[in-house]
Amino acid sequence: MMRPMTNAAPQAAPFSPRPRDTDPLRLAVTQACRPPEPEALAPLLAQARLPAAMAQDIQARALRLAQGLRQREHASGRSGLVQGLLQQFALSSQEGVALMCLAEALLRIPDAATRDALIRDKIGTGDWAAHLGKSPSLFVNAATWGLLLTGRLVTTHSEGGLKDALRRITARGGEPLIRKGVDVAMRMMGEQFVTGETIEQALGKARTLEARGFRYSYDMLGEAALTGHDADRYMQSYVDAIHAIGRASAGRGVYEGPGISIKLSALHPRYARAQWQRVMDELYPRVLQLAELARGYDIGLNIDAEEADRLELSLDLLERLCHAPSLAGFKGIGFVIQAYQKRCPRVIDYCIDLARRSGHRLMIRLVKGAYWDSEIKRAQVDGLADYPVYTRKAHTDISYIACARKLLAAPDAVYPQFATHNAQTLATIYELAGPADYRPGQYEFQCLHGMGEPLYEQVVPERPCRIYAPVGTHETLLAYLVRRLLENGANTSFVNRVADATLPLEALIDNPVDTVDAEARAEGGAGLTHPRIALPPQLYGSARANSQGLDLAAEPTLQCVADAL
Repeated sequence: MMRPMTNAAPQAAPFSPRPRDTDPLRLAVTQACRPPEPEALAPLLAQARLPAAMAQDIQARALRLAQGLRQREHASGRSGLVQGLLQQFALSSQEGVALMCLAEALLRIPDAATRDALIRDKIGTGDWAAHLGKSPSLFVNAATWGLLLTGRLVTTHSEGGLKDALRRITARGGEPLIRKGVDVAMRMMGEQFVTGETIEQALGKARTLEARGFRYSYDMLGEAALTGHDADRYMQSYVDAIHAIGRASAGRGVYEGPGISIKLSALHPRYARAQWQRVMDELYPRVLQLAELARGYDIGLNIDAEEADRLELSLDLLERLCHAPSLAGFKGIGFVIQAYQKRCPRVIDYCIDLARRSGHRLMIRLVKGAYWDSEIKRAQVDGLADYPVYTRKAHTDISYIACARKLLAAPDAVYPQFATHNAQTLATIYELAGPADYRPGQYEFQCLHGMGEPLYEQVVPERPCRIYAPVGTHETLLAYLVRRLLENGANTSFVNRVADATLPLEALIDNPVDTVDAEARAEGGAGLTHPRIALPPQLYGSARANSQGLDLAAEPTLQCVADAL
């Protein structure tokens, strides 16, 4: 039977229970998700253009930092070995990609037969001989010989004859050996990028650098919870960590003492826009409990950034958290914002306003972003109109500088935490903040454990730096380690390039504004999308248009569908 028609007012669609936004600043965040790249970058480019005298001071400081980093004798020990391996097998090479795939996959393949098949596939096709003798590190050269030997052995499976049969026998012995070798190498890299397997172990290791002026923010490793049991386990690990960090802080406060970073996706198995009501009912109480616990110890609690389609959900939780009566006056509520997102400036405007409305001074960690590859791929697969992130590194650098200026201009509302490993960006922040006017509690720098300490050892005597320190076992480090390897292994990475003695230091500290200006002259426009990254609708070029999808995490899309229904 058909339902009888009524004159009742239309109800919100079941998938869109969230109240409509009325705050202009929040609406601006929503509307800025996927604008054309030139349109998004134009105002930021103007803000990132600095006076000539300041630009010269920045370049001079950046050059000194880069020189100090390259001259520093850090090519020994585990850090040097890992950097040497990443430098030799860059992700721009077939061999680097093979190693990356192998390392990432071997950590999660349960059976030996599949692991060996993967080794034959990835190692057997690499041109390992081309890397022999190219590195001064004995470890890297030994690894190359091993890959060359095993690579030759595992490609003999299709050959016949007695000689080839003998090789096949040797190959069968070689695959478990290389499987074990890669496991050892990944554990070594894990020890490079992870502070400790337990929070107690990490706190103990941190004392050495704390004595030299560094601060710490601990992160309990683990990505999105897939089940309620996962979420319960992560929740307990955060509770235990806050108690341990709070005791170690010993009353130093949110700025001087250690803090903690939490991932919202680890605390709920359905942390997605489609489950907005469940997130508010089930996840928010957990976040509030952790924030209240952190307040009791007077340590900072930062909400980590994740994928773009979760940004507005995290802002809903932040808004509610800032208005919780039990947290009134607490200065330790932190939020991480990614400069590579086109919404970044609007998010900062909103957070500054929220801080003032709620009476908090928010800790805002500005990062460049760690999910770039997946953001690009997701937009292509979903057939969306544009990307939520910039497609060129220089555009993200410009966004970072413009957003840093916004944060520094609101000292009453935010405590800026500038996370960067790039000497040019560091020098820019240093000069923008006023080198002669620094006062304790004005701002701090941040870096990742295992990546940024050599750079910031030159800065810590004058400015505070907090180390983002992951904590967890080898089994939990996979996703985090892959992101670190991508960052270190990318041939555009400052960390990668500064270790390459063949590159002149001046090439490492290019002003991103100058880079964009040069591209504009060559391409006929500023802020254009990267020429090798087609917009999602044009993914297949002239062959056909990409299938069009709906952004089901975007409020305008959901409201449009709800209204139509």
